Amino acid sequence: MPQHPWVVRNTAAMKGRNIVISPETTDFKFISAGRIILDHEVPTITAQNPGRETTLLVLHGEGTVTVGDQTFAVARFDGVYVPRGAAFTVATDSAIDIMEGSAPTELEYPAQFVKHQEARQQEGMYLKVGAEPFYREIHKVIAENVQGAKLLTGVTMSNPGNWTSWPPHEHAATQEELYLFFDMPRPGFGTQYIYTSLAEPEVITPVYEDDAVVIVKGYHPNVAAPGFPINFAWLLCSLQDHTWRKVGGVNVQPEFLMETGLK
Repeated sequence: MPQHPWVVRNTAAMKGRNIVISPETTDFKFISAGRIILDHEVPTITAQNPGRETTLLVLHGEGTVTVGDQTFAVARFDGVYVPRGAAFTVATDSAIDIMEGSAPTELEYPAQFVKHQEARQQEGMYLKVGAEPFYREIHKVIAENVQGAKLLTGVTMSNPGNWTSWPPHEHAATQEELYLFFDMPRPGFGTQYIYTSLAEPEVITPVYEDDAVVIVKGYHPNVAAPGFPINFAWLLCSLQDHTWRKVGGVNVQPEFLMETGLK
């Protein structure tokens, strides 16, 4: 079966900085994304995204991120907002794995650092959503707590065998979204659905650790295999600067309306 263009496999295939998702390679209008994977063999990178704001979300490990004259010590689930077009350097003395995302904007904001362990203490930044069999924990990292034009990012982690992004919802008129799956060692896997009509889904596919899913339209729930979680970092991009830069405000599939605790 040919691979669907909304599914990108094994984004962690190479060390260093690798942008594997972009408007040139997918149906995204704005989002470019990839991985920065460093260790003793490749301990540092310097990069910039001209005309684009950038978010860095640490998936594993620890290191530093330098933007201008500011250096931030980063660890798991910490985030850094990099201003439009600014150069940034990532370095580590051990190992680090980062999801990088960027989007075009004409607006400029300062570099900002989010310490996950501090952010999760803030109201609305750490959420326990739903109940069995659709319980998950949501960690917002770069959200309304950070000044920015288009991008928001965070992490969703499920209970074994549970659904996430449930009830099914969509936001095609306001936001693009990327899911990047992590902490799902084999034989664990999930199943990702993307559909505008359940009668003819655009995507039904297994997803594994390090796979990514491009969401430009449609409802997009997923479910973990029994005994295994489904965990993913997400990157949301407002289709206009500021206008829809918020977590929530989605359209829930009417057949599945229910209270989850997520606003």
